Order: sequence, then structure tokens, then C-alpha cells
Amino acid sequence: MAIIEQEFLALTAALDVETFWQENAVCEAFTTQKPRCAVSFAPDDHWIFEFMNVSSTLRYYQDKTYRDALHREVNQMTRQYVGKAFFDEDTFQYSPKRIENLFGCEFDYHEGGTPWFVPVTDDPAEFAKILDRAETTDLCVWSLPEPFLKEWEERKRAGKSLPALGTGSRGPATIMTSVLKPETLFLWMYDYPDLMARFRDVLAAKMIELNAILREFSGNATPGWWITDDNCALFNRKLYQQYCVPVLETVLNAMAPGEARRYQHSDSAMGHLLDFQYALGIRSVNYGPTVDAALIREKMPDAIINGQLPPFLLRNGSPGEIRQRIVDDFQKAGQTGGLIVTTAGSLAAGTGVGRMRWMMQVVQQECRY
Repeated sequence: MAIIEQEFLALTAALDVETFWQENAVCEAFTTQKPRCAVSFAPDDHWIFEFMNVSSTLRYYQDKTYRDALHREVNQMTRQYVGKAFFDEDTFQYSPKRIENLFGCEFDYHEGGTPWFVPVTDDPAEFAKILDRAETTDLCVWSLPEPFLKEWEERKRAGKSLPALGTGSRGPATIMTSVLKPETLFLWMYDYPDLMARFRDVLAAKMIELNAILREFSGNATPGWWITDDNCALFNRKLYQQYCVPVLETVLNAMAPGEARRYQHSDSAMGHLLDFQYALGIRSVNYGPTVDAALIREKMPDAIINGQLPPFLLRNGSPGEIRQRIVDDFQKAGQTGGLIVTTAGSLAAGTGVGRMRWMMQVVQQECRY
């Protein structure tokens, strides 16, 4: 049974979702010469599992037919109540290799959860060998597995649309704390700094190499880069500057040169790192709910702020509490036209379409220019 909060449906009975999204399409630019703030939603696998009370997460990941059918069912509901579909209804069964895989890090799947990377080793000597292998791996051969190539060609022959690859990646903090346990990583930064500096440099070089291959393969010539890096909040300023900034600087210069879009998502409390982000040319951001909208605007005056509604407030709060937070953020960060109202981080699992409608209606009424 899908989550449809009747109280919020009653509050939004007059909301015309088709008209809302038509207006929304002209509201995304960083300007006050538009009707209102834009709105966006980004529901993911966590969200869909609770929204539909999915009985088997393993089946979702392993059975394309089931996954696509579930996506169609969810899209039908969100189109009805929210006016928008969010999920691909013809998903890929296979995928290219990920940068974490180059270091021997693979997903583990457990019933009831989402995929989780398994750290590779606690032995620095073994990790040095892993870096040796990563450096010498021919990514042209390694990055595109045969099953994926076959599926791509089948879709191409069928005239189906094919995605642009090499558009973004998880950030260095989250990659590093997936390949190695976080506690191992940080201890080694002090105990084996040369080894960790090598990890940093190999990571930067191979991220560029891998994504250049993906771009060429898919015919993607559009510059720009997105970053998802929740675990950067684990880094203090010194370690972030030493280990993460060089990776981001190298990758962004290669993949998003000049004025190309540079976007960072992080669910976490990373207010202490905003000046580094700004210096890296990141101008579209989605930070965690403890990062105040006024602080972001102060530190990043010309950045588009995607936020800053706390996900659990949207899921659990009263109509008045949700309204007040949206209004407060608009006053703090939206007056110059650079706010897109969305959740600060992901859309929390357990959030229903009624609350999504309420967020839309509040923005429509309260965030106008």
C-alpha cells in the first residue's frame, strides 16, 4: 500500500499539478525575474521501498522485470498525485565498472537494505599491491564488461535512447571510506601518509581515465560534473584540504572546465568545508539539513542552493512546521533568486505523496517574487 497522507491531500485539494510543473519549468534560473522559486524532488531506492512496502529488496536489485514493473506502478501514482514520474521504466540489467571496483571494492547485497560496498583490506602492504594493480589495469578493456556491451548494442539496435555516461561520481571522501573502513583510512593518514597520498593521486588519475572512456563510448561531449559525497563531513578541514581537494580539483578541471556545471550533493554536516567547495568552482549544492541556508548563501553568494528543507521534517512535521521552514529558507537564501526548494539531502523514506504536494503548494503560495 502506497503512502498517501489523507490530511495533506485535503489541504492541497486545489493544487493543479500540471500547471505547477509548467510554471516550475521557467523558475530554475538564478534570477528574480521569474514567478517563484523552483521545486525539485529526487526519490531513490530507499524511498521506493517504504513507499510501496516492498517485500524483497534483493528481488528489486536482481530482477529487472520486477524492478521495471514496480517503477511503472510508482510512476503511475506520482503522476496522479504529484504530476511527475521519477523512475526509469526500462532499467539496465548491467552497468559499467565503478571506480571503487578498480580498488577491489564490491557491493554486498542483504535483504531489507540497499547495496553496500565492502572495504578491501586492513593490511597496508596488501593495499599497496591493490594500488599497483589499479595503476596497471587497462581501463579500456576493464571498464565495459561484455554483458553491458551486449545490452547496450541490443538497445541501440532497437532504437532505444541511451544514457550519457561519465557525467559524475561519488566524491573522494565517500570513495575512500568505502574502499577502506573509515577508521582504517584516518589512522593510515597519520601512520602511512605516503600510502594515502598515493591512493589520492591514483584515484584522481583513474577517475579521469575511467570517465573519459565512458564519455567517448556513449558519445557524451557535454562538459560538467556532479558529486555525491556524504562522507566528506567525516574529514576535518586539514584532511579534506590534503586528501579530497586535490582529487576534486583534478577531476573538475578535466570534466567540468571553465563555466561548466559543478554540483555537489551531501546529506551531511559539512558547513566547515563550504569555502573549499566554493574555491573549487562548485556553484550548485545540496547539503545536509544542519547546514543553514544563510551560511550557504554567505559562503557561496552565487551558488544555486538546492535545499534546505530537512527530510525528516517533511516526512514527520506538521503542515505549519513545514510551511515555516520553507518560508524561513526562502527569506535566508531565496531573495536573490538562487534557491530551488527541495529536501536538504535525500527525500526521506516514508514520505508520501500528500506531503510532497504540500511542499509544492507552500512554495507556490509563499515563495513568489
